[in-house]
Amino acid sequence: MKYFLDFLAELKKGEIAPVFLFYGPEDYLRHQAVRRLREALLPPGAEEFDYQVLDGTTVGVRDIVSAAGYKPLMAGRRLVVVRNTVLFRASPGKGDGGEEHFLAYLSSPSSSTCLVLETPQDVDRRRKIYKEVTRVGRAIQFARLKPADLVKWLAKLAGEEGCTLRREAAEELLARCGRDMYTLYNEMQKLVCFAGAGRSIGPEAVRELVTGRAEESIFEVVDAIGEKNCPLALAGIRRLLLSGHQPQQIIGMTARQLRLIWQVKQLAGAGYSREQIISVLQLHPFVYRKIHAQRNNFRAEQLVKAINELNELDYKFKTGRVAFYPGMETFILRVCAEK
Repeated sequence: MKYFLDFLAELKKGEIAPVFLFYGPEDYLRHQAVRRLREALLPPGAEEFDYQVLDGTTVGVRDIVSAAGYKPLMAGRRLVVVRNTVLFRASPGKGDGGEEHFLAYLSSPSSSTCLVLETPQDVDRRRKIYKEVTRVGRAIQFARLKPADLVKWLAKLAGEEGCTLRREAAEELLARCGRDMYTLYNEMQKLVCFAGAGRSIGPEAVRELVTGRAEESIFEVVDAIGEKNCPLALAGIRRLLLSGHQPQQIIGMTARQLRLIWQVKQLAGAGYSREQIISVLQLHPFVYRKIHAQRNNFRAEQLVKAINELNELDYKFKTGRVAFYPGMETFILRVCAEK
């Protein structure tokens, strides 16, 4: 989050470079950065004349340079945004005179235009074009936020709507939605509308209103199996099928979940700490928390047997010897019936 806050601080001081490169997977903050630039540069009514968005996958370098060379009509500076630019790839391919033409522009960029080059991809920082952008302007990597930063951001969103968000609710929301900030933002809007101003949002509201990812549904299926609750486990399998997940994907996710429980169980039994287990298995902390809680529902030999049975079910399904749902139903009933 610091990179974004630093960018906002520069905007507040009026430090706006002639060229920006926004790159990295965090779409929400990249788009927010462009919005903040637009608000800082363009007075009301100027967008129609002095704001231009180009598609970097189709537009040529000469067209980009040409757009950046136009003089503003209403604002002090034009804003030109090139979305999905391919200029900074390791192998940019052939263009319309390409890199050299753009390097010539960077040698003396227009003082009346702010040019933003944007891509969700990583860039090759060894290339001359990247180094020139950083010389005359700013390159900002929009990395995914860490869970701790997302928890703070979610609490801030709730506070802006007059609500408070309990930490357990924020963690539940992250476990269900992952770290995509657009998804989290949209789900928070639902939660604050549901809670109402001045109210606290707890994990119960998240579980009621927010649909979990496939991973979360698998957690629920495995929880139900461990608690010997066959109807709930089978209902989870049906939900996954209705949401468009393929049978082999469901078998694979269930087997992976059981395998992770077995691995956590073994490592914890060998004296590994929480941090060591997370590092060895490369688990998200929220995933570890759920798996660690599930490990007491199964014996080690029970997990090994269940994983082997799922592998056999996968083989039988692929070879047409069994239909998926009856096979999965038989598997769940047998595991639930085991003492």
